[in-house]
Amino acid sequence: MQAVASWGEWFRHWLYDWGGANVDIFLSINRAMPDGLLWLPEALTWLGSYWGAPAVAAVLWLWCRGLFGGDLGAVRLALSRFVVGLALALSSAAVVKVAFAFPRPWTALGESVFRVVGTPDSRYTLPSGHSTYVAVFAAAMWPLLGWPAKATLLAFAAGVGWSRIALGAHFPADVLAGFALGWLSVVAAGPLARRVATRIPGAEGATR
Repeated sequence: MQAVASWGEWFRHWLYDWGGANVDIFLSINRAMPDGLLWLPEALTWLGSYWGAPAVAAVLWLWCRGLFGGDLGAVRLALSRFVVGLALALSSAAVVKVAFAFPRPWTALGESVFRVVGTPDSRYTLPSGHSTYVAVFAAAMWPLLGWPAKATLLAFAAGVGWSRIALGAHFPADVLAGFALGWLSVVAAGPLARRVATRIPGAEGATR
């Protein structure tokens, strides 16, 4: 049992704590944000919240209702990848949070945390729910966008992840884990999403 515990501690130290760099990066970002600019991470956190998922789904649904042909198929698939991928990602994130039970920064570090803004939705920190959501959104929308829009989307996703650290809610490792989980969930949801997409009506269905 001691050997298992020691191996687990080593694994966490290097994979999650990055030999101490995870905490160091967190503190650097958390302490660097001036009070006068707090509106920026707060706005990014608000925009990147999974509570906005119904609005995203509704926009994609309405978009489908006005399309025919190949464009319709692409938007149908984006909608189904978003919905199915998000369901898989958020359910997986809930399981991972409880399984690892890593504490939030203010619990782990106490008074070392310079700033904590807002009340989190869950007790545990790995993975970041906001980062998971924004990665699902980015992965689902990716095929619909040109490169300028893709670059903007990546910048937005990175900004949301940064905001969770700046506001004291997550460590960098939590954000990266959320990005990976969200993107992989959309990839894993692909076969089911393609079947669901065929059942989403488009403009031709609205005229029947």
